[in-house]
Amino acid sequence: MDARRSLIVLDRDGVLNRLIDNPSEPRPDSPMRASEVVVFPWVPQALRDLTHAGFGIVVASNQPAWAKGKTTRADLEAAHAAVLHGAEAEGGVILSSHICYHRAEDGCPCRKPATGLLKEAFERHPGYAVGASWMVGDRAIDVLAGATFGLRTALLAADSAEQATLVARRLQPDFLGADLRDFARFVQTPAHA
Repeated sequence: MDARRSLIVLDRDGVLNRLIDNPSEPRPDSPMRASEVVVFPWVPQALRDLTHAGFGIVVASNQPAWAKGKTTRADLEAAHAAVLHGAEAEGGVILSSHICYHRAEDGCPCRKPATGLLKEAFERHPGYAVGASWMVGDRAIDVLAGATFGLRTALLAADSAEQATLVARRLQPDFLGADLRDFARFVQTPAHA
């Protein structure tokens, strides 16, 4: 694979940064303020390595907290900026971010598992080949969106419920790993680079 033609589309929460405990939600939540952001310690080096190997990197993330009335749009944007700043700390480059701020019930065509964010990313960066590119996430919706769009898919640190969702859909990610370090090593091996 020619890394220069490969765009790696990263989900954000659970891939680049930790989720936060939210007692009012059934599962951990996205950070809603910059002060809540904790970038995983291995992410800056993984992004640096991928950038130096020639991959393009973008972020595609559902961020409905503002639409749900949990936080302000300014706080949500500040949290996103903090994630990017921390993730790029060792010289990795994120070319762009593609964010859907809607709730699932809004039916937005951008919100994963729909493919609007992916379409937007490839329209903004037309030099990359869809068939040589990746969607990397920690949830079944990331794999579903990527597969629907024609990307290779990677599922990281997924719990059994996420994997069961994919099994029920008869969909298997192209790569299954613990975190972004695993994926970065995998995609840079001679058989995949």
